[in-house]
Amino acid sequence: MRRGLVVIVAAAGCGRSDAAPPPTDSVAIARARQWVDARLHYCQAINHARDDDPECPTFCERAEHPEWDAYRSDCSGLVSWAWQLPNEHGGRTTRELAPFVVDASYVIAPEELAPGDAVNNAHHVMLFAGWLARGARARFLEEPGCTTEEPYAHELDADVMVIGAVVVVDGRGVFTPIRAR
Repeated sequence: MRRGLVVIVAAAGCGRSDAAPPPTDSVAIARARQWVDARLHYCQAINHARDDDPECPTFCERAEHPEWDAYRSDCSGLVSWAWQLPNEHGGRTTRELAPFVVDASYVIAPEELAPGDAVNNAHHVMLFAGWLARGARARFLEEPGCTTEEPYAHELDADVMVIGAVVVVDGRGVFTPIRAR
């Protein structure tokens, strides 16, 4: 990946420039940082339930917390917790968030990304914590997976490229920026 290269191309209908960030941006970041501070281990199940991810332990056993025990501690569970989405079935999955389903979130343009928003693709979602260098480097909060070097919630500083309506995050993939409703 070439560092510092930023291409921004306006895409019709990709964002809602008239929409203000939700009033809970700082709350979303604070809630996600609870998981980061606890180094909450990745599970695709709620606490003490069977985890069907073959790369993870058979049962999800992680730090106890009554408010977050009903959420999966995977990437979409982290965003569901941060955004205070209902915890039916452990929270939303990546495919139950925008751009796939738009009842709880919607697509925004990359230049609209603000703390508390997220970036999503079919396989991973990360909470956006802020720009370190606008359009070139950003901080995210994520739950990355059982087989990663850090298999628990953590902050990630990454080089990014903005290409049209998507954000390419070095080492993570191509993402659509989204915002909670």
